[in-house]
Amino acid sequence: MPHGFERIVAHPERPDHSAERAGDTIVARLRLDGWHDVTVRVLHPFTWDAKFRGFRIDELVVSPARPRTLVSGAYSVADAAVLNHDDAHGTRTPFDFPEGEMHDGVLYRTVGHSPEPHERYHDAAGWCTVAAIDADGRAVALATALDRSDAVLLDLLADDHGLTVQTRLPWQAFRPAELPAADALPGLLVRHGHGDHATAEAWLRELLAATVPSRASDAPPPLIADTWGFGTDIDADRVSAFFDVAADLGVEVVTVDKGWEDHVGDWYAQAGYAGGVAGIAALAHDRGMRLGLWVGAGNAAPDSRVATEHPDWLATWNGRHQVVSHRNHSLCLGHEPARDHVLACLDRLASDGVDWLLHDFETISRCDSEHHTHDPGAGEAAGVAGWYFVLAALREAHPNLLIENCWNGGKPLDLQMIAHHDTTIGDDWCRSEENRLAALGLGVYLPSTWTSKYMGDEPNLPLRAQLAPYLVGGPWILMGDLPGWTDSQLSEMQRAIAIYREWRTAATDARAVHPVLSGTTAGVRGLAYTPRPDGAQLATFAVAEPAVGAEVRWHPALRSGDGVTAETWIVRDEWGGTEHRVTRAELEAGIPLDTASADGLALSVRRA
Repeated sequence: MPHGFERIVAHPERPDHSAERAGDTIVARLRLDGWHDVTVRVLHPFTWDAKFRGFRIDELVVSPARPRTLVSGAYSVADAAVLNHDDAHGTRTPFDFPEGEMHDGVLYRTVGHSPEPHERYHDAAGWCTVAAIDADGRAVALATALDRSDAVLLDLLADDHGLTVQTRLPWQAFRPAELPAADALPGLLVRHGHGDHATAEAWLRELLAATVPSRASDAPPPLIADTWGFGTDIDADRVSAFFDVAADLGVEVVTVDKGWEDHVGDWYAQAGYAGGVAGIAALAHDRGMRLGLWVGAGNAAPDSRVATEHPDWLATWNGRHQVVSHRNHSLCLGHEPARDHVLACLDRLASDGVDWLLHDFETISRCDSEHHTHDPGAGEAAGVAGWYFVLAALREAHPNLLIENCWNGGKPLDLQMIAHHDTTIGDDWCRSEENRLAALGLGVYLPSTWTSKYMGDEPNLPLRAQLAPYLVGGPWILMGDLPGWTDSQLSEMQRAIAIYREWRTAATDARAVHPVLSGTTAGVRGLAYTPRPDGAQLATFAVAEPAVGAEVRWHPALRSGDGVTAETWIVRDEWGGTEHRVTRAELEAGIPLDTASADGLALSVRRA
């Protein structure tokens, strides 16, 4: 395995239904003797099931009295809620989907609440870090990562003699008639040794950077404009006007979001688009832009042709069709005819000129149909295999197609998902502060090139304060009313785009990090790149009203490398272009921030 990781897969046996965890299949187990004082760091991804929590990294204690289990997969918050409910009440609740007119599939929870720190089960990205002390009193660390998008439970079980780490497939989603071979089950990648959480995070960064497709590191992340600022209220005229403004701004990819399609599931353009999808592609290409298209690839509207002609292709769970995003049904991608239909649709779109595929809604369904080509007790695993079969075949046929993961705010998040996508959304609110937090959470582990930021219009913020976080990191996606922007807004956007273009990078070791501040920092929020090898770095700040007039300094991070020991540096105001020289001592003392008004700042430092 790359970068010092080992893949562990046990030889599972049919679960003993008299055991404490009756029905769950244990897939992998690692014993670490002598480890004690254990903590685990958990990355909670964005999900609409916990929309006000957003991205967050929690550090949780693991002890004999407090085991912890991390739940990954497509429905991780909903699954963790069920498991915590059962843990508290001693019940055995099936996983399910909500019913009723109040649910449109954005929320998957049927019981309970999103996990809280005191509870055992936590939704998590498909990786974590563990820190502990070994029997000799030395600091030790462990990094784990999952290589599949199934619902997988990662147990951390401490006792008086050490720590056991194991993965389970929950009985609610995995109860096959016959157990598959070990190499067909989700694997657990592990690396451990001396160190702490920071050590293990560095191990994960190497692994994840190696997992990101090379396509995503061949060129810097693009500037994108997306029509979601209008919601689904789009037509050919509005799209054409949007393309015109996007082209004037120098946008490189323009994506038409939901609303272009005649029916979800069939994937033909509405009648008003001359030439269909090929005509939309020509509108973009003639303006010098690539075309992106929103697709809910795993969904089908009840009145779509695919749903009415092939109702047997729809996923069923607990005896009924799922009602998911925008009140659509799910197609079962574990059922070969449905899988092949989805592949054919996406292949047709790419052949018609789509360059950037934005997939959303539910793509990995749960299905227990006895009439499909998959084992009814392992429908989710079949759906995982089906979806990645589709993406691999699509990639082979269209090697230049770029694929963005937007499902429910970027779920799931594991090695398999990363390996098949060129970018993922970081946060689905399309708001500045939420995107900043997502960039920082993902930036602990992932290259800044790989995580998208969605920017909607926020008229309550000074424009530069809104723009500041979008200048650092991966694909920047404009999702506002571009044709309605004033000349002043457009002028500011053009300057911001120039800053973004100058600093964006394809380097897989570049990350988004917290800038170090001193002084009265309340009301100042920042985002920065890790320094380049020569020490050059960009940091952006949003100054809120409580910070106006405060004395705040930014302390640029210095890293070893050629030129970093230079005695003279240039500090540049990237908005205005003014520069001044500072000594190394002044740099270490901190760069004063201009807090005269609530606004956005963009400062860079480079050697003279």
